[in-house]
Amino acid sequence: MDPDAAATRNVVLYELMSLDGYADDPGEGEWFGDADERLMDFLGEVIDTQDAVLLGRRTYEKWVGHWPSSDMQPFADFINSTTKYLFSATPPTSAWSNTLHVDVAAAAYVSDLKRQAGGDIGIHGSLTLARSLLADGLVDQLRLVVAPSLAGRGNRLFGEDMDLQRFELLDAQRSGGCLLLHYRARH
Repeated sequence: MDPDAAATRNVVLYELMSLDGYADDPGEGEWFGDADERLMDFLGEVIDTQDAVLLGRRTYEKWVGHWPSSDMQPFADFINSTTKYLFSATPPTSAWSNTLHVDVAAAAYVSDLKRQAGGDIGIHGSLTLARSLLADGLVDQLRLVVAPSLAGRGNRLFGEDMDLQRFELLDAQRSGGCLLLHYRARH
């Protein structure tokens, strides 16, 4: 194991969210919109550094039927060729290339992954898993796309029972009316 790699391997949480903190996959909620081509550039920047993705069971089940045959770039090629770690108590019912089923506690497993050589580790969707890793202090960067809307209901990204965490703003841009935000955790 390369000791320098451990210092640079980050867990990066990428989420689309409303102003009131709800998050979902594109197309799931009517609240997401008003983005332009810069959104895809931002996504490309995020996935360029990643060589692994952490997925929860519900996101995996939704995505396994869509992404293997999708031509939406740059994400389709990325997600289909990247190693995916599926955190679930039971094995998946549908196979997807480069998927490893993980049935142990996420915190210990992800802590170990962070110490291994490699690129960044992404979390895309998978809100339950994302909240769990945030609560455990294992998320190093937030890459958020904030839509100019109030969803009013749905799945919240940040739980009400989380302890205080501080982040440093690294970059803020616009894509149409959306904000593209990049934060780094202050561990």
